[in-house]
Amino acid sequence: MTYCKTENDRIGKEHKMAHTIEEYIDRGAFLCKCGKTHEPKIKKAVIGDGALEKVPQILAELGGTKPFVICDPNTYRAAGERVLDIIKGAGMEYALFTFSEGHPEPDEKAVGSVMLHYDSSCDIILGVGSGVLNDIGKIIADIAHAPYVIVGTAPSMDGYASGTSSVIRDNLKVSVNSHCPDVVVGDLDVLSHAPLEMLQSGIGDMIAKYISIAEWRISNIINGEYYCADIAAIINDALFKCVENADGVKSHDKEVCRAVMEGMVLSGVAANYAGISRPVSGMEHYFSHVWDMRMIEFGRPADLHGVQCGIATIDAIKIYDEIKKITPDREKAKKYVESFDYENWKAFLRKNLGRGAEQMIKNEEKEKKYDKAAHAARLENIIAHWDEILDIINGLPSLCELEALFEKTGAPRTVEDIGLTKEEERMAFLMTKDVRDKYIASRLLWDLGELDSVCDKVFPI
Repeated sequence: MTYCKTENDRIGKEHKMAHTIEEYIDRGAFLCKCGKTHEPKIKKAVIGDGALEKVPQILAELGGTKPFVICDPNTYRAAGERVLDIIKGAGMEYALFTFSEGHPEPDEKAVGSVMLHYDSSCDIILGVGSGVLNDIGKIIADIAHAPYVIVGTAPSMDGYASGTSSVIRDNLKVSVNSHCPDVVVGDLDVLSHAPLEMLQSGIGDMIAKYISIAEWRISNIINGEYYCADIAAIINDALFKCVENADGVKSHDKEVCRAVMEGMVLSGVAANYAGISRPVSGMEHYFSHVWDMRMIEFGRPADLHGVQCGIATIDAIKIYDEIKKITPDREKAKKYVESFDYENWKAFLRKNLGRGAEQMIKNEEKEKKYDKAAHAARLENIIAHWDEILDIINGLPSLCELEALFEKTGAPRTVEDIGLTKEEERMAFLMTKDVRDKYIASRLLWDLGELDSVCDKVFPI
């Protein structure tokens, strides 16, 4: 398997984790050679056998005497009931909120529902769950100005230790600042009994880091965006360990559960170090966000975020394989940009995303990525540094290597596997450039005047 290289070229078959997760967290805030002060924000990660038994001690260490516990029916069965028994056994009182449905949406309604039931006599928030439950718990802790502990029920997504929550606001999937968990608890007995698709989702979210790191480096070259090689190395370390243990996914092996859960937490630490989501999400995440928004708008169920990100990573590798064949053509790019009709594009967004398109359109008023002068400056940087850009792209795994990895995990590989159409795959690719103000492959292709041609090659009608 090929690994996405960073400047310090620390990834290889013989490479092992440079630091334990405890060492990253215990180091606290420090001034990095990149010029930023990095802070993990999370205080502790307790991942191992019997971790649930440590919950009362963890709550007490954070000054908690009465936790407000948030779960849903599934996470209550997976770990919540046991956690409450342990808390009661330690002589602690608690207040419990359980969503009525098994899979609540991460939106204004869900957050408002929890807040309306919040018990102000509680002094600490305890979430029991994974993606959505954790995102909501982080927001509630931020509003309540309370410490927050998350008991993970599945190694399914990379937001466990981040200081942001991925939510649907005004019909657009956005990241909002929230309270980074003070402690993440991952009991391997619980994690290894999570449904297979949850573990596949987690490793899919980790595999996506191939793209996020490459695009972060490319944006650094083209736009001068802040980049830290040491943060990239943390992600590569965690990614290596997950790939190294991928054979154990189908059997729910505890070591792969540990590797993925630690990778999830380290992804949050890396994002906290950077102060942005760049190290952990790129174009592949925006495929997922577009699909989520379409599913909500048109009343269809979305698949797990990490599963969608994994499929989109395969798509991204196909796209980058086409980019490698391009020779930048200044005149072609300028002609393409001159002919771009933004009014038609807004109509396309509205037709295919409905209400979610409006926030994308508002974002462009601030971003001005379609400004011709800004495009001209980017294009010159692209042409001047094309060889460097190709070096980064060539460090990505091949399509064959990636598909072999998916064969090991048994995870879905195509949009048809998760109930989407080829047309939805195609339109999602075209819309990825508008989801966030982040330079990704679709923006690079727009700058090169090659977006439509590559779209036709990778996603033929």
